Amino acid sequence: MVSNEKIVLIVDDSPAIRRQVSLILNKAKIVVREAGSEFGMLNAIEEYGKLAEVIIMDLTLKNESGFDLITKLKEYPQYSNIPILVLTEHAEVDKVLMARNLGVKGYLKKPIDVDELLERVKALL
Repeated sequence: MVSNEKIVLIVDDSPAIRRQVSLILNKAKIVVREAGSEFGMLNAIEEYGKLAEVIIMDLTLKNESGFDLITKLKEYPQYSNIPILVLTEHAEVDKVLMARNLGVKGYLKKPIDVDELLERVKALL
């Protein structure tokens, strides 16, 4: 791996969403790692030696809460400053505010808008 590569980690339990985000970002020459769960995210850290420059995370993972996972990440100094964008089907005000209070840098609504995804990710890299 070239040291100047920028890595985005997508954490979503939907393989279709992970694939969609990967295809969009790969076309923009952004390296993408995928994880379907907290366990998958931890495996990615172990395998690649670092997490990512940006994390895109679904708030409603199958067996875990995206909020809980964000809170866990923020407990580790080496991960606490990684910008996080959350994916959500419904931009409910209380969830958006809760995410902001956890330090999330923004949210993306499903279905994903290609231009918005690219703009937000590039702004954080």
